[in-house]
Amino acid sequence: MAKLVLIADDNADNIFLIRKLISRAHLDVEVIEAQTGRDTLSIAIQRRPAVILLDLKMPDMDGYQTASILKATEETRQIPIVAVTAQAMVGDKEKALKAGCDEYISKPIEPEILVRTIQKYLERM
Repeated sequence: MAKLVLIADDNADNIFLIRKLISRAHLDVEVIEAQTGRDTLSIAIQRRPAVILLDLKMPDMDGYQTASILKATEETRQIPIVAVTAQAMVGDKEKALKAGCDEYISKPIEPEILVRTIQKYLERM
């Protein structure tokens, strides 16, 4: 049974790229999507993905708030969150980790880093 990877990003091009990188790596996963912070929370609670790839800049609730709520919620507390973001100024990585993200990957995405990071969390399940 394929494990779930939740891509939370409001940009369709980013979702397409991440899906393509996962597909090329032949990872045995089902990819599901969310385009807002609220959708991310709802889907994570309902579907319990193996890992969440979270953009930090989304409508209605940014990724920092989303990560913080995910880590404070009993049903989603243990789900690894990987910030995948263009927020790459000094202090952004630390802010993401403090909010509850387990990893931080800046855009433009390095394919090998993204795949290796996903694999690391899939192997822990």
